Amino acid sequence: MDRRPLARLRREEGFSLLELTVALMLAVVFMVAVAGTLRGALAASRSNRFRQEATAMAMESFEHARSLGWDFLAMDEIDPQAPMIDPETGVLLYYESGLASNEDLLVCATGQLAPKTVMTVEDITYTTWTYVTKVNASLRRVVVLVMWEMEGETFTHRSDSVISVVSAGGITAVDQPIFPEAAIVATGNVALHPGTTSSNPPTAHSASIWLNESFSNLDAVVDGDIVAGGVVTATPLNVYGTIEQNAGTPVNVPDIADIELWHAAQRVTAQSGTSYVGNLVLTDTTITAPYYVQGTLELQGNVHISGSGPVYATGMIRLQANALVTADGAHLVSDSVVQFESGSEWRVSEVTSAGVISFAVNQQAMTLNGGETGTIQGLAYAPYGGLALQGTNAWHGALVAHGAGGLGGIDMAGGAWIEYPANLLPTTGLVAALRPPPIPVICG
Repeated sequence: MDRRPLARLRREEGFSLLELTVALMLAVVFMVAVAGTLRGALAASRSNRFRQEATAMAMESFEHARSLGWDFLAMDEIDPQAPMIDPETGVLLYYESGLASNEDLLVCATGQLAPKTVMTVEDITYTTWTYVTKVNASLRRVVVLVMWEMEGETFTHRSDSVISVVSAGGITAVDQPIFPEAAIVATGNVALHPGTTSSNPPTAHSASIWLNESFSNLDAVVDGDIVAGGVVTATPLNVYGTIEQNAGTPVNVPDIADIELWHAAQRVTAQSGTSYVGNLVLTDTTITAPYYVQGTLELQGNVHISGSGPVYATGMIRLQANALVTADGAHLVSDSVVQFESGSEWRVSEVTSAGVISFAVNQQAMTLNGGETGTIQGLAYAPYGGLALQGTNAWHGALVAHGAGGLGGIDMAGGAWIEYPANLLPTTGLVAALRPPPIPVICG
C-alpha cells in the first residue's frame, strides 16, 4: 500500500511549528508597527489640540484688547521676566518678536492689559504674555505670545494685531471731527490710477490715506498708512505703513452749521478788502488779498496775490491753460467749482495758511494740477464735494473731501501724485475754526 498520498494530505492539513513561529513573529511586528503609528497619531492629535487651545487663548486676548477704550489699551506694568523684551529700556525686541524694528512698550496707570496670565487645561499649563506698543499717535500694536510645555519640550504661538484710535472700543467720535495727519482724507472712495504719496521731509510725517469707504489700486505706492471704513485692495509691499480696513468711520465731518459759519466768515473777510461785481478776468497782474468777486474769476498769464486771506468768488474760479498764479499767504475760495486747466499752476509760500477751497456740492468740486518740484500748493478742501488731481506734477499739500452721499471721493489720474509737507495738518490755519478741542488722552 502506497502511503505517500496520505503523508502529503496530513502535511496539507496543518502548519509546522516553524511556520507557526514565523507567523506569530510577523503578527507581533505588525502589531508593534500599528501601535507605534497609533501612538504617533494620538500624540500629533494631542499636540494639535493644545496648539488650537493656545490659538484660542491668543484670540481671546485680542478680543479683550479691542474691547478696551483708547486710554485703557495699554499694559499695566512691565514684567522683567517676560521674553522678547529689554526691561531696562522698555522695548519689544525686533529680533525676538519678529517685528521690523524695536518698538516701545506702552505702560500707563490706566492700562488694563496684564503682561502675564497663566491657565491650565488638561494638565497642560499655558503662560500668555501680552505686549502693547505705540506705533504712532493713532495706532497701537498688541502682541500675544502663548507658551506651554509637553513631554519636556517647550512650544510657542505668537501673533500680533494693530488697533487704531478709530476702532478701539469705547472711543466716542460723534461730533468730534478728525483731521488726521494724512495726505488724503475723504468721506468717499479714493482712487489712484496709479498714484504715489510721499512725505517731506521723510522723517516728519507719513503721507497716509484716511477714507470712510474703499481704496482699490494694486499699483499705488503709499508712504504711510491706509485706514479705510471699507475694503482696502493694495499691494502690501507698496504700502510702507499699516493697512486697516473696515475701521468704522475714520473721517468724521464737522457739523454743517459750523461749516456754514466758517463759510460766512470767509465771505465777510473777503468783502473787507477789494470788491468787484461781475465776472472778472485777471491777466499778468498783482492783486492784494482779501479780494471779493461777485461773479466768476478767471486767472491767466502770471498773476501774483500779495497779502493774506481769501480771494473769494461767488461763481467759478478757473486757472486758464498755462497760467501761473502765486500767493504769499492767500487762499482761493469759490461757492462754485474750481478748475485748473492744462499746464496751469498754483504756488504759495506759506503752507499752513494757504490753499484752495470749493463749497460746490459736486463730485468734482475741484479739478487740480500739481506744481513743479519744490513748490507748495497747501490744503485743497471740499467740505461738500470731491476733487480730482491730474497731471504729472506733485500736489505739495493735502487733499480733503467731505462731500456726503458718495460725493466726497478723491480721484488721482494721469500719473498725479501727492507730497505731504510737515505741519500742514492738523495745524493748518484754514480749518482751525472747524476743529473742536481735542479729546483728552490720558494714556499715550
